[in-house]
Amino acid sequence: MNISKKTWHSVTDYFQIGTGLFIAVLALMAMFSSPTSKIQIPFAIPSTFAAAPAPWLLLLIGFAIGCYGTIVGIGGGPLILPLLLFFYGWENEFLVATSLFIVLLNSASGCSGYARQKRIDYRGGIKFTLAAMPGAIISGFAHHMVNLSFFNIIFAVFLILLAIYTIMSIGRVEKTGAEKQQILKDAEEGGYRRVKFTDRFGIKHDFFANDKLGISMNLLLGFFCGFLGIGGGVFQVPILIFLLNYPVHIATATSHFVTFLTCLIALIPHVIYGNICYAEAMWMGVGVIAGAQVGARVASKLDTKVTLYLFVIILIVFAIKLFLV
Repeated sequence: MNISKKTWHSVTDYFQIGTGLFIAVLALMAMFSSPTSKIQIPFAIPSTFAAAPAPWLLLLIGFAIGCYGTIVGIGGGPLILPLLLFFYGWENEFLVATSLFIVLLNSASGCSGYARQKRIDYRGGIKFTLAAMPGAIISGFAHHMVNLSFFNIIFAVFLILLAIYTIMSIGRVEKTGAEKQQILKDAEEGGYRRVKFTDRFGIKHDFFANDKLGISMNLLLGFFCGFLGIGGGVFQVPILIFLLNYPVHIATATSHFVTFLTCLIALIPHVIYGNICYAEAMWMGVGVIAGAQVGARVASKLDTKVTLYLFVIILIVFAIKLFLV
């Protein structure tokens, strides 16, 4: 995909401006959702079931999640959702909606950083998001029709399986010359889309993306991302790397872009039903916005395997925590 420097700069500039305005609007919504605020947004705000932790603690936790989630390209969903469950003990629909809202803030901020690095495959990301859109919207309504008392167990099992798959696949990241030739041959025969560009660091990226497979995967992925409240990055990263053969750094950046758009869509039903706890999400949300900027900078300097091992560690830790809740 050949894109002129002028066009590319225009895309990234508009994306950064749009992201900044979007974050500002969400921040105002969070501020005015406080019960003590003289101005109230026109959305219902569920009450918490437990005493809220100190704002400074939520801010620090949010910063750490924003940084880490952006490094591994997952948006922070697998980290945010268990913490909200531990701190507040909400019902599933409130838990999922608020988690998606914080993941949205994280992915929006992270996308801004990755856009400056010119590492997002926008064409592929938009295609995958459009495929995920129907499922993402349906998932928001599904929580009002299905009540799962063992939601945390389902989520924990999912994290363990994903960790096992990632560990078994790490060796496939660095391919031999013969494997690269085979991938190239398959790409040419399959009519895959060629992605070719140079990022901000002068690194040239040239690979083939199997858009048909990516679209097929996201047709189902959209529902599960919205239903589990994780935004989708935890699914997108292994799919982009191990099935679609994206370079790791491009995969994490593109995953963040898809996560941002998918969360935006998945939140529509939750806004209608008033499931998002804006006030409780505010401090952690501010933290993830700041942490995501730091994470985007750190990610560009990490070895690809280190990124994946970090990804696996956090999956296992939080899976164990969910089993004990």
